[in-house]
Amino acid sequence: MNILDHVGNTPLIELKKTGTDRAVHIFAKLELLNPTGSLKDRIALRMITEAEKRGELKPGMTIIEATSGNTGIALGMVAAAKGYALKLFMSERKTIERRKMLSYWGAEVVLTSKDNPDSHIFAAKELAAAEPEKYFYIDQNENEDNVLAHYHGTGREIVEALDGKVDAFVTGFGTGGCLMGFARYCRDHGVEAAIHAVEPAGTPSRIDGLKHGSEAYQPPIYDRSLLSGTIGVGDTDAIVAARRLAREEGLIAGISSGANLHAAVQVASRMEKGNVVIVVCDRGERYFSTDLFA
Repeated sequence: MNILDHVGNTPLIELKKTGTDRAVHIFAKLELLNPTGSLKDRIALRMITEAEKRGELKPGMTIIEATSGNTGIALGMVAAAKGYALKLFMSERKTIERRKMLSYWGAEVVLTSKDNPDSHIFAAKELAAAEPEKYFYIDQNENEDNVLAHYHGTGREIVEALDGKVDAFVTGFGTGGCLMGFARYCRDHGVEAAIHAVEPAGTPSRIDGLKHGSEAYQPPIYDRSLLSGTIGVGDTDAIVAARRLAREEGLIAGISSGANLHAAVQVASRMEKGNVVIVVCDRGERYFSTDLFA
């Protein structure tokens, strides 16, 4: 076995203190316990492995991707374990912790303009188009394996852990892969869960990894018809909720996890009974320089 064999199968726990005092239970899928500390380990492993199987990614090629941090970090682990060079494009507004972690894997990090939230995506696309024989572009926003990683992994694990008794699922809209994977798994297995996407209440936002519906580039894998609704969460509310996860549940998680909790409490308040599931997306150490730790 190696490090890649330990991706997925993360715990699902009930939040006893930050939940509700009614017959509504909030559960947290602890994706922060993946090897690099985020749910993106799942998609990085599947996207690379399936590309190898199809012959699209060949030995000697350099993997490239546009990332807000977590996917790049996950790709760093998988690329290192499999022996690929890695080049990542990331907005210069992302935290210094993420830049250092990416470089520590041996990846080349190219910073793009903070004035355009999608500048890193356009830069990666341009390079991939210019030299297709040299570079393999992961393209998480348009890669079906992103969705399938969560369909066969996250979605299946949550539904099985709760014996199909999932009444609502609440998580952030980044690429949409986790939302779509879970929604499609529920649809195909007769689980009638309400699917709620969480996005920043406005732009720009300090909630790393989440996109707003008004941004020019919307991931093609994202199908809003599978959603029950979208909940906007402000930066301050997300940070306060993330701190609650630490101080009341013992979970040092990132800001997007706080946004998920804040939204889930709203969803739970409208329910008389049932199970609500959130994703605790990543560990908090990559946010030391942000307001989360102010």
